[in-house]
Order: sequence, then structure tokens, then C-alpha cells
Amino acid sequence: MKKRKRKKKIVFPKPVRLEIYKKYQGHCAYCGTKLKYERMQVDHMHPRCKAHQQKGKDNNRLDNLMPSCQKCNGHKSGMMLEKWRKELGLQVKRLKKYAQFDRALRFGQVKVCEKPIVFYFESADGEKRS
Repeated sequence: MKKRKRKKKIVFPKPVRLEIYKKYQGHCAYCGTKLKYERMQVDHMHPRCKAHQQKGKDNNRLDNLMPSCQKCNGHKSGMMLEKWRKELGLQVKRLKKYAQFDRALRFGQVKVCEKPIVFYFESADGEKRS
């Protein structure tokens, strides 16, 4: 089996990282959790592995770089945003298959709140425009 080559990690200069961090006032662009500057990861909203689909566009432009927590960046991986949104939407359905989740549900320890996935940057952008 052929091993996939990992793309070389990009190190952004401090002023660029700071600008990315400030885009959403130090919050993860996806889940909205408060980020420590040192722990922030820079995510390519349009993944680097799909850069060939955006011919003529610099994949490292500021509007494509998002502040992200490790959990969101790791889970999103190389997915396009809408594919990831769909994937996140399946989480509850998948959890219901586990006896522990089902038991916690029946005993009222957790509640299912089925709602559309809205990323923090989508709601934060709306607030900025208002």
C-alpha cells in the first residue's frame, strides 16, 4: 500500500497569524470556542489538498485562512465546508447506535437537539454586518 505524502506544514508569520486570530475575536471560526493565541491552528477553509480546484487563486489568502481549535481542524481535515457540515449533521444518528448514549438519553442525562449546523463565522459575520 502506497503511503500518502503529507503536505509540508505552513508557518505563517506572526503578523499574519495575529490577523487570522483577530478575524473572529479569538474564537474558533467553526465551533466558536475561545482560543488561546498560542493554541490556535490555522485552517484552510478551502482545503490545501483541493487547491487544484481553485485555479489561479492563492490558497493562502487571508479570506481562506480561518482560526480553528485543534478538534475542529482535525475533524474537518481535507473536507470542503459543505461536506463537513453534512458529516457533522450525522453525529446524533451515529451516537444513537451506542448503548451508553441510548441509556443516557433514556435517563435524561443528555438531550438531543436536532438543528442545522451553523458555523460560528456564519453567525459572527451576520453580527458584524448588522
